[in-house]
Amino acid sequence: MMDHNGDFKKRERKESVTFRPVLPDEVPEIVKMRLQTRIETYSEIYPREWIEEFDVAASEERFRKIAVDPDQRLCFIEVNGACAGHLCFGREMEKTMPKNSVCINMLYLLGEYQRRGIGTLAMEYVREFCRALGRGSFYNGCNMHNEKAMRFYRAIGGNIVAEFGGHENRALDQAVFEHFV
Repeated sequence: MMDHNGDFKKRERKESVTFRPVLPDEVPEIVKMRLQTRIETYSEIYPREWIEEFDVAASEERFRKIAVDPDQRLCFIEVNGACAGHLCFGREMEKTMPKNSVCINMLYLLGEYQRRGIGTLAMEYVREFCRALGRGSFYNGCNMHNEKAMRFYRAIGGNIVAEFGGHENRALDQAVFEHFV
C-alpha cells in the first residue's frame, strides 16, 4: 500500500522513499542523473564514445517528450529528500517489448543507494500501477552484461521471456523480463 507520495506503508523504513514526477523544467537534473548512472552502470559495457560523447541536448529533448507523455510516468526516486535515481514506466518504448504492454523503460539508482531495498520498492510502485489498470504483468529490458541488474530482476521473481544477444556492440544485448503482479 502506498500513500500519495509513493511511500510504502507496509514496512517500517528508516528512510523515506518517494517517487516524485519529473516536471518539464527539471529535465536538466534528470539528464545529469542519467549520465551519472550511465557512467556507474555501463562504463565497462558501452562503447567508450557512448559515455564520453554523451549528447546532453538530445537527451534533454528526449526526456522533455517523456515528461509530458500521458502514457509514461517519469519519476525521480528520492530518499530522505535526496535524489537517488529515476524511474520511467508506462507503455513500451522499445521494439523488444511486447506490444501494448506496461513496461519499466528505465530504472536506475546511484550506486550508493543500491542494495537498500529501493529497487524493490520501485517494482512495487509499478505493480500498484498495474493493479489499478487490471494488468496481470509488466516487463522490463536489461542489458545482459549488467550482472547486478540481471541478479536483481531474477531475485525479485522476474522471468526472462526473450533474449537479444550476440551483438558485436555489447550495449545492444538485451534480456526481457516479465514480472507478475
